[in-house]
Parts: sequence; C-alpha cells; structure tokens
Amino acid sequence: MLQRLTIQAFQLIYLAVSGSWSSANTAELMTIVGIYVHAFFLIFAFAFPIVVLTLEAIGIRRGDEDYIRMAWNGSKLWGITFAAGAVTGTLVEFGLIVVWSGSLALIASMAAAPLMLELYAFIIEIVLLGTYLTTFWRFKRRKWGHLLIGLGVLFGSNLSAYMILAVNAWMQVPWGTGNTVSHLFLPWVPSLGPLVVNPVKLKLLATTLPIVGSSLLSSPGAFQLLSNFTTDPWIAIFNPEVYATYLHNLFAALIITSFLASSYFSYKIIKRVGDERYSWKGLRVTFLLATVASFLQVFAGDFQGRELYLYQRNIFDATEGIPAKGGYDPIMSILLYGNLNHFFPGTNYLSSLLPQGDVLGQLTIASTNTYAPVLHLLYYTMVISGVILIILGIGYFGLYSTTIRKIVQSLLRIREETFVLYGSFAGAFLSILAGITGWATRELGRHPWTVYGVVTYNDVVNSRIITPLFTGAIILLEIGIFLAGLWGIYMIFFKNLKRGGGSH
Repeated sequence: MLQRLTIQAFQLIYLAVSGSWSSANTAELMTIVGIYVHAFFLIFAFAFPIVVLTLEAIGIRRGDEDYIRMAWNGSKLWGITFAAGAVTGTLVEFGLIVVWSGSLALIASMAAAPLMLELYAFIIEIVLLGTYLTTFWRFKRRKWGHLLIGLGVLFGSNLSAYMILAVNAWMQVPWGTGNTVSHLFLPWVPSLGPLVVNPVKLKLLATTLPIVGSSLLSSPGAFQLLSNFTTDPWIAIFNPEVYATYLHNLFAALIITSFLASSYFSYKIIKRVGDERYSWKGLRVTFLLATVASFLQVFAGDFQGRELYLYQRNIFDATEGIPAKGGYDPIMSILLYGNLNHFFPGTNYLSSLLPQGDVLGQLTIASTNTYAPVLHLLYYTMVISGVILIILGIGYFGLYSTTIRKIVQSLLRIREETFVLYGSFAGAFLSILAGITGWATRELGRHPWTVYGVVTYNDVVNSRIITPLFTGAIILLEIGIFLAGLWGIYMIFFKNLKRGGGSH
C-alpha cells in the first residue's frame, strides 16, 4: 500500500508539470532522427558482414577470384559504415545522457551488464575489423585464416547488437519486475519474471535524475543508491523478449543490406558497366541471401508478434486494428488460438481493468487509442512489404526452376532475368520501408513509457527546457553526418561507374 501511494504521489506531481512533457515531445524529435541515422549505418555493421563473408567463403571454396574481389569491395562499405555508425552511436549516447538524463538510472542498473559486454564486443569489432581490412590480400596460402578473422568481427558485431537490443527489449518488457507493472499501472501485463528490482527506488531515481542531472553522480551516496537498484544486473540479457527482437532485427538488417548489394550489381548490369558475368555472380548470391532471410523473417516476425500479444496487449490491439469495443481478427485468431472465431476484447476491456486513481494506466489507454490509426498503418505497411519480399524471393528461384520461370513470365510478361534485375530495386526499397515502419511501430506504441509500465519518458527528460532551436540544430547535425556517410559511399562505389569504370 505504501509503495502504491508513493508511486501515485509522483504521478500526480509530474503530470501537473506540463513543461516537462513539452520538452519530452520536442526532445523526442531529435532522438528519432538520431536513432534512424545511426540505424542506417548500424545495420551494415550488424548484417553486412554476412554478405561479405559469404562471398569470400564462396570464392575460397571455388577458387574464384571474382567472389574474393566482391568481398574486398564489400569490405570497404563495411569499414565506412562502421566508422559512421561509431560516430552516430556516440551522438546518440551523448543525447541519452544529456537530454534523457533520467536514463542514468537504467544505465546504472538494468542496462549495466549488457552495456558493459557491449563495450567489450565493440573493442573486439574494432581490433578485428582493422585486422581484416589490412590483411585482406596477405593470406595467399591460408585464405581460410583470413575468413576466420572476419567471423571474429561478425561475432563482435552481433554480440554488440544483441546487448544493445537487450536494453531496448527491457524497455519494452521490463523482465525482472515480477508483478510490479500489473499491480501498479497495467493490470493486463502478466508476471515479468522474478522480482529483482526495487520499484519505489526505481521511481525515486527516475524522478530525481531529471531535476539534479549528472550532479547526483558526484554525491557520496549516489553509487550505492544506484547499485542497489537491482539484485540481478544480468537479467536483462535473458529477457525472453530479446530473443525475438534480436532475430527479427538480424533478418531485417540482412534483407536490407543484401537487397542493397543486389541492386548495386543490377545497376551495373543495366548500365552495362564492367563485366556482366561478374555482376551476375554477385547478384545471384546477394539476392539469394535476401530471399533466405525473408523466409526466415516470417518465423521471427511470428515469434515477436506472440511476445507483443503476451506482454503488450494494448499495443497489439492498436497494431492489429482491434476496435476499442473489441472484435475479430481471423488471421490472428488462427495463429494464436487455432480457430477463426476468437474474440479480442479491445482497449475498452483493458480500461475496465484499471483500478480507480490509476492515472498512468488511463494515460496509456488514451495514448494507445490516439496512436491506433497510425500504428495500424505503420504495422501493415511493414507486413505488406514483407509479403511482397516473400513473393520476390519465390520469383527469384525462377533462375533455377522452369516452373517458376514460366509463372513469372505468364503473370508479368517479362523475362526472369528482368524480374530479378528490377526486383532487386523493389526489394531494397520495400525492405527499408519495412524496417522504418516496423521500428516506428515498436517505439511509438510504447508511449507514454520509456520503460513500459515502469517509467514514463516525461520522467527521464532533462529538467531544462528543450527548445525547438536546439532540437533543430541537433537534427541538422544528424542529417549532416548521414549525408557525409552517403557521400563516402558514393565516392567509392558510384563515382567511378559514372566515369565508365567498373572493375569492382
């Protein structure tokens, strides 16, 4: 009872401070742009090594220098995007500490273990990537040794991504809070694992840090206060939601990077730049990787959807377009219950579960209902894009199957090779669209929470007013870094093509 009264007191105090909500809304704009810019480069460090190392492995296995050369040229893009990702990542982390200063509570507790391991993974990535790039042509006899170095980089990049996603997954599903969320704010949330946090201290930290900021860290008792926040700092790494998040993001990144690579080869073929046979070799491999990842994404997406239904029922209702009064969804009904007639109650039912005086629970339902049309549109943009990617993947096998080739030709009235060439561009566009809308659905749906059911984003924003001018300046900086990265890619991969080159 004391805990509940304490939490409600903080709710009423902070909901009354409208200025902090305004700052949070303004700050969120620059955070969104920064994360998307960082994500563009991050996906190359995350998944593009799979493309590069696949090409290198094929080249070594077959003794074909064309694939080795493709891997070498791809490693240049790998290096550029890694550097840009490191710069944008630093900017995002700087913003996290300065703008969302209350996040220090999370960093010093539930995020401590994953971020510590992420730092070690990043070091592994830096050292081995530099070794991989500088020794590419030095392994004349033991080429498999060089590939092993690349696999080490792949391990580092994926370990790094997993740990970052573990933090985000904990913000979505705060594993280790037991029944705290359901008892205090959101009664439809099931038990979130064992109780290893102090919920009162969590709220105290979240509401104190925005006021005093980093100066709290210099106080003698600050470290002890923060370190006592949880009895198990490793639990975020084993959050069941992170498994689905990691797989879903890995396949999404692989689809995007593979289709971008295949569209590059298609561009060279269409423009008749370089050796067409060489480009077709690369196109076949990269398109195949995108196809396999698209098929696997079906299972990863289903896994993540089930996690959403289990832990974030209000967001599930919004994304699936379930009316507030409830309704039927035949596809979801079959997937979840094995029949066509399951009735999904809707947010009116969820609202009826809220105890009297649950201000943040009411705010959650209001936010869900407000964003529901946008969430539904974003979610199904992602789903429809994914379905088309599956169709493109099936059509790709027309290169090897006479039956599929005939179907493609009869339906589209084009040659199979033409379908693959232009399908690469469609795949690149649709995969990026799916990635953007999918992540937007995930983050927007969590409103108004930073940590779902535990801490609102109003709690963690810096107490100083975040002005539109400051936000605009940071957004311009973020866009400038993004354009600089694109310019570097253009200079290496496309400017030479315009001059009639094309050896790579």
